[in-house]
Amino acid sequence: MAEIVTARAPLRISLAGGGTDIPSYSARHGGLVIACAIDRYVGVTVHPREFRGRLRTATDSCETVAEAARHPDPMLRACLTRAGLLRDRQVTVFGDVPSGSGLGGSAALAVSVLHAASHPHAPEADALAETASRIEIEDLGRAVGKQDHYMAAHGGVRLLRFAPSGQVETERLDLDPGVRAELEERLLLFYTGISRDAGDILSEQNRRTLAGHGDALERLHAIRRIADDMADCLRKGDLDGVGPLVEEHWRLKSRLGTRVSSPWLQGLHDRALAAGAAGGKLLGSGGGGFLLLVCTPGRRQAVRRAMTGAGLVELRFRFTEHGSRAVALPL
Repeated sequence: MAEIVTARAPLRISLAGGGTDIPSYSARHGGLVIACAIDRYVGVTVHPREFRGRLRTATDSCETVAEAARHPDPMLRACLTRAGLLRDRQVTVFGDVPSGSGLGGSAALAVSVLHAASHPHAPEADALAETASRIEIEDLGRAVGKQDHYMAAHGGVRLLRFAPSGQVETERLDLDPGVRAELEERLLLFYTGISRDAGDILSEQNRRTLAGHGDALERLHAIRRIADDMADCLRKGDLDGVGPLVEEHWRLKSRLGTRVSSPWLQGLHDRALAAGAAGGKLLGSGGGGFLLLVCTPGRRQAVRRAMTGAGLVELRFRFTEHGSRAVALPL
């Protein structure tokens, strides 16, 4: 029976360790990331299309997905190719945030397309994440890691270990409900209005790491240690320790490449701290996207006023335990 399938995967925020999952580092030293899936999503709806047998997407129409020149989105094209959605389908993409905003949207798109294409026989979350990561790393040659794909497939608040072998181990951090609720309350997200390509920005870090650049490696080693400290804070319920760790992470990360920050972006960060934030960092590769802020109790509204006064838009969210999901409606 023909079906309409809709699948969605959550976006994520990373608290510590971002950048250590990139193969140029993790393949030599192993990586560690602490991340949280949030109730904001990227998803797709796949509708059978029999008339003329064309593949139609929300942005373009073509005879087959192989007609690269007529499809402007290489990420979507690569996802459709891996998923085997080559023709006879209508594919609509939806998302809660702009592309290139640092919340793992590309990975969530890949996971959603793969999940929708394989429903109701979708592979386990690890296999889904691995295939999705190959779309970006192998098919598109992007210098990215796998944390986004695993968070989109699994959901939850997780510790992700990246072994030199390439294997990824995920551990759900079962926080006390009170600690989890307070952590949600302390975190604020603001969109800087700048969309960028994470692969382009991370390529500089990738080159420096592969070349054995001492400064870059020392910063990544320190970021890896911060992830260990962040895991300890969360397990103990020491939320006062989260802000300073996020702040130290940003101090190290902002110097990993020339495009990670800018005087304007650093000014936004400093404005938030002056208003009472305990720490902040740009998510994803940096260079724009979303600014994550950690607020001490009683300072949320002051920080909100400072950020909206600077023209930034807040994205409100909660954590979600669910990874990618798919539902089908019969035609």
